[in-house]
Amino acid sequence: MTDARQTALRRIQKLQALAAKATGHEADSAARMAARLMVRYEIEARDVDAALLASTDPMTRHRMDLGRGLAWLRTLAHVVALANNCTTAYQTGTTRTTIYGRVSDCEISEYLTVHLTREVQREADAYIRARTADLGRVPRGARNGFCHSAVVSLAGRLRAMRREAVEEAAAEHGQEAASNALCRLDTRLAEAQAFAAQQGLGKARRSAYSANSAGARAGSRININQGLGGSSQTAKSLT
Repeated sequence: MTDARQTALRRIQKLQALAAKATGHEADSAARMAARLMVRYEIEARDVDAALLASTDPMTRHRMDLGRGLAWLRTLAHVVALANNCTTAYQTGTTRTTIYGRVSDCEISEYLTVHLTREVQREADAYIRARTADLGRVPRGARNGFCHSAVVSLAGRLRAMRREAVEEAAAEHGQEAASNALCRLDTRLAEAQAFAAQQGLGKARRSAYSANSAGARAGSRININQGLGGSSQTAKSLT
């Protein structure tokens, strides 16, 4: 965007804000001036909306300490981030992950990740106690497999919740409105992924684990809605 167009965009924002709070002739005059500038500089309403979003809810890198450097924790943080229009990367040898996205989306992602981490660990503790009582021991890797399987189940539910939200919007406001809403969400996620890519992230390898049916069942019953109310090494992206 050229400097002249950027200046015009800022002026349009001010004029629209004035038109929204003024009355009578002053409001009409501000609205007309904004409209003329939009025509002159070929600025669309979505350009104005995007500029407003960038100023009020900017892109950020939000560092989060997972407590332990376990693969299932990193995966959980990543699938939650994707569900909230963000992406993540981690640094090898640390317990930290970085969330990339809009400030508000990053905050929701962290809050939900903390909630779901507690729930998965609670379910895993109960599973280990039950297996120990039944067998006298727990097979090696059982806890890891349980937690990974729970995360996979949660990931599927988070994707389903996104689809259901769009379907509900379509039923209430019409298909076109729902399609526009989905487009905005997809754009928001794509912007976060592009922002993360600018940081020069490396590619991460998926961690192997043994599927655990008890873990999958735990992931299907965990209450997701309840959770909604530096190293020099190259960060690894899970996408």
